[in-house]
Amino acid sequence: MKEIVENIISYLENEKSINEDALTAYDPQPIQDSDPEIRRMREREAIKLRDRTIELKRHISVIKKMYPSG
Repeated sequence: MKEIVENIISYLENEKSINEDALTAYDPQPIQDSDPEIRRMREREAIKLRDRTIELKRHISVIKKMYPSG
Protein backbone atom coordinates (compact mmCIF):
# COMPACT_ATOMS: atom_id res chain seq x y z
CA MET A 1 0.00 0.00 0.00
CA LYS A 2 2.84 2.37 0.83
CA GLU A 3 4.26 2.03 -2.68
CA ILE A 4 0.86 2.79 -4.24
CA VAL A 5 0.47 5.92 -2.11
CA GLU A 6 3.98 7.06 -3.03
CA ASN A 7 3.26 6.49 -6.73
CA ILE A 8 0.02 8.48 -6.55
CA ILE A 9 1.70 11.36 -4.71
CA SER A 10 4.58 11.31 -7.18
CA TYR A 11 2.16 11.45 -10.12
CA LEU A 12 0.18 14.34 -8.60
CA GLU A 13 3.34 16.27 -7.76
CA ASN A 14 4.55 15.79 -11.33
CA GLU A 15 1.25 17.10 -12.70
CA LYS A 16 1.47 20.08 -10.31
CA SER A 17 4.99 20.79 -11.54
CA ILE A 18 3.84 20.71 -15.16
CA ASN A 19 1.10 23.23 -14.40
CA GLU A 20 3.49 25.45 -12.46
CA ASP A 21 5.94 25.37 -15.37
CA ALA A 22 3.16 26.32 -17.79
CA LEU A 23 2.27 29.26 -15.56
CA THR A 24 5.73 30.74 -16.03
CA ALA A 25 4.62 31.78 -19.52
CA TYR A 26 2.00 34.00 -17.87
CA ASP A 27 3.87 35.24 -14.78
CA PRO A 28 5.30 37.55 -13.48
CA GLN A 29 4.60 40.00 -16.30
CA PRO A 30 0.96 40.69 -17.05
CA ILE A 31 -0.44 39.22 -20.23
CA GLN A 32 -0.02 41.84 -22.93
CA ASP A 33 -1.34 40.84 -26.31
CA SER A 34 -2.40 43.46 -28.81
CA ASP A 35 -5.67 41.65 -29.47
CA PRO A 36 -8.03 41.93 -26.48
CA GLU A 37 -9.66 38.57 -27.25
CA ILE A 38 -6.31 36.78 -27.22
CA ARG A 39 -5.43 38.50 -23.95
CA ARG A 40 -8.72 37.36 -22.38
CA MET A 41 -8.17 33.79 -23.59
CA ARG A 42 -4.65 33.75 -22.12
CA GLU A 43 -5.90 35.20 -18.84
CA ARG A 44 -8.57 32.47 -18.64
CA GLU A 45 -5.95 29.81 -19.32
CA ALA A 46 -3.72 31.22 -16.58
CA ILE A 47 -6.65 31.11 -14.15
CA LYS A 48 -7.36 27.49 -15.09
CA LEU A 49 -3.71 26.54 -14.55
CA ARG A 50 -3.69 28.21 -11.13
CA ASP A 51 -6.91 26.42 -10.17
CA ARG A 52 -5.53 23.05 -11.29
CA THR A 53 -2.35 23.64 -9.30
CA ILE A 54 -4.33 24.49 -6.18
CA GLU A 55 -6.53 21.41 -6.60
CA LEU A 56 -3.51 19.16 -7.03
CA LYS A 57 -1.96 20.61 -3.87
CA ARG A 58 -5.20 19.84 -2.02
CA HIS A 59 -5.27 16.27 -3.31
CA ILE A 60 -1.65 15.72 -2.30
CA SER A 61 -2.33 17.15 1.14
CA VAL A 62 -5.39 14.93 1.69
CA ILE A 63 -3.54 11.79 0.65
CA LYS A 64 -0.62 12.62 2.92
CA LYS A 65 -3.00 13.16 5.85
CA MET A 66 -4.87 9.92 5.14
CA TYR A 67 -1.65 7.91 4.80
CA PRO A 68 0.96 9.76 6.89
CA SER A 69 3.51 6.95 6.64
CA GLY A 70 3.19 6.91 2.83
